[in-house]
Amino acid sequence: MNYFKIFILYLTSLLRNYVHQPKILDYLLKLDLKNAFDIGAHEGETLEYFLKIKNVKKIYSFEPQILIYNKLFNKYNSNNRIVLNNLALSNNCEDKVFFINALTSTSSFSILNNNSLWLKTKNIILNEKNSIKDSISLKTSTIDNYVNENNIDIIDLLKIDTEGHELEVLMGSQKTIKANKIKYLLIELHSSAMYKNYSKIKIEEFLKINNFILLKSFKFPFHMFVDNLYRYKESSSVINYDLND
Repeated sequence: MNYFKIFILYLTSLLRNYVHQPKILDYLLKLDLKNAFDIGAHEGETLEYFLKIKNVKKIYSFEPQILIYNKLFNKYNSNNRIVLNNLALSNNCEDKVFFINALTSTSSFSILNNNSLWLKTKNIILNEKNSIKDSISLKTSTIDNYVNENNIDIIDLLKIDTEGHELEVLMGSQKTIKANKIKYLLIELHSSAMYKNYSKIKIEEFLKINNFILLKSFKFPFHMFVDNLYRYKESSSVINYDLND
């Protein structure tokens, strides 16, 4: 039994539940939020503190991994504040390869960069030579399609944590942004080179030209990522963004 791995995962869980997420929750409680999108819900880590925001009446949860989604279903299906979706969101609607990782919270469409020091360190901690355990083909949709098909008038809080696939998810929301339907955005940004073709700079550029203003950064202790909270400022100058720009 790898006691070091167990200890690190336990410590990470403690930091997330008792340090990182409470800081985010304290800030979100100050905002006027009625509904939220939780994209990359995993096992409900974010759902748990969204549910503590009493003014939030509806949470739309998106989790593409069927085994993880089934856990969410068993836990939250009877909660009428939550709409569960076994759905992968991206920049278009097509079949894409999804990589299942040993640590399921890091499963993603993103291709791992095996030269990344951070990835090598994680694999040592997890006692894994290759953190990818399987790959499957998933049919993706977009935020724009979901909003249109479900007659969503407003997204008070859009949370995106898709392990390096955040820019693609944002690109699939451009019609929704143009329609002034997103008020706040909570997004995970990575500082490591763990994912190939990942660019924190491109994400920040997208947000800037689409009129999102940074309100607060929440750095996760001892990790190479930050959760940034943005507010959308209405403007007529929203620009279409292309992944190849």
